Amino acid sequence: FNFVGKLLGPRGNSLKRLQEETGAKMSILGKGSMRDKAKEEELRKSGEAKYAHLSDELHVLIEVFAPPGEAYSRMSHALEEIKKFLVPDYNDEIRQEQLRELSYLNGSEDSGRGRGIRGRGIRIAPTTPSRGRGGAIPPPPPPGRGVLTPRGTTVTRGALPVPPVARGVPTPRARGAPTVPGYRAPPPPAHEAYEEY
Repeated sequence: FNFVGKLLGPRGNSLKRLQEETGAKMSILGKGSMRDKAKEEELRKSGEAKYAHLSDELHVLIEVFAPPGEAYSRMSHALEEIKKFLVPDYNDEIRQEQLRELSYLNGSEDSGRGRGIRGRGIRIAPTTPSRGRGGAIPPPPPPGRGVLTPRGTTVTRGALPVPPVARGVPTPRARGAPTVPGYRAPPPPAHEAYEEY
């Protein structure tokens, strides 16, 4: 059973959350604590003091830095929480939550609700331009997963592409009429006394 994977969770988030929740620092140490087994063996044989733990059995070091009363309380809470991760069950609630989180992080958050995977399917652009502010037609949505894009174009995740702006060309304003060179809008009226509010 992969205890290290269960403790770390997707992208290490489970261990980070556990540390934040308990106020304790946790380190996975011992043989099997490193992903690269060859590197682990090399470091173990190096004899350096900081890698001495690699000769020990796989274990979790829990450290708490706080006044004595609070430290005992945090340590107790940390031990209670970490015991839940040390049950070798492939289908427990912790594992299910980690799988949901992993699918969300990989961009398929709709898969758990009976819908298709995000990014699949056809996106149809509206035929009539939206009548929002500015009257500009929004750029087409970015291509879905697996769609070929021309070489040299940048593909962003989540954000809309920003059109390139030439140097020296004024950028379009968000509100109002386009600015006239040399014209400054008048300052807002200043109130003289507090009572006017």
